[in-house]
Amino acid sequence: MSSDEYFTRCSSLIAHNLFRDVFKMETLQLNVKKRKEHGKSDARRLRRDGFLPAILYGGEDNIPLIINAREFAKILETMRGTNVLLNIKFEGETKNGCIAIIKDLQRHPLRKGIIHADLMEVSMDREIKIKVKVTLLGTPIGVKEKAGVLTQQMREIRLSCLPTNIPKEITIDVSNLDVGNAIHIRDILAGEGVTMLETPDATVASVNIPKVEEVKEEVAVEAAPAEVPAEVPAEEKAVPEEEKKKEK
Repeated sequence: MSSDEYFTRCSSLIAHNLFRDVFKMETLQLNVKKRKEHGKSDARRLRRDGFLPAILYGGEDNIPLIINAREFAKILETMRGTNVLLNIKFEGETKNGCIAIIKDLQRHPLRKGIIHADLMEVSMDREIKIKVKVTLLGTPIGVKEKAGVLTQQMREIRLSCLPTNIPKEITIDVSNLDVGNAIHIRDILAGEGVTMLETPDATVASVNIPKVEEVKEEVAVEAAPAEVPAEVPAEEKAVPEEEKKKEK
């Protein structure tokens, strides 16, 4: 099956799966406090006390924050790798909150726990650039019937859109993908108001027959014959002790 035939059969399914959750973007509330003290020692103290140091970017000024680590962990568990909007509420202040997204998370190099969070304030009427998780659905026919192997080359796709149009994730049905077929960025039908920022020819997923490496036969190297010590001439052979005495 050619790529054109494949996408004629299932392009509408891809479009449906890709943006079925666009307008179901979750907004979760996150309570924060402004962080007045700075430095590594203060950050360590916050972590010991169950809090997480963070910074809110995107406003008039960058604002250092304190977040309840347990509350933030629940938000991450709810997200499960997808995107959500955060309704930031400043505790103990009359200032109105804002809407933000998680820009980056810094983890401990050994324990892998989160030690710092970067948040980005967003405007609901201004497009932002964001990475969205890619999830493949189904088992390709090239895998079930022809022993092919499905490879996912891209696990995230960069796109631009309004915060309200951010997909929770990009889901693509690959069940009709045959051996030798691939899904590229250009094959994905973007929803209204969403612009793909990746190269159109970039491969998202493909099915191929695994290559079998040729095993070269080891050529046995004939062992070189052992060197035979040269025969000692008869006249140089050792003379028995008795004959030596007689000669004396």
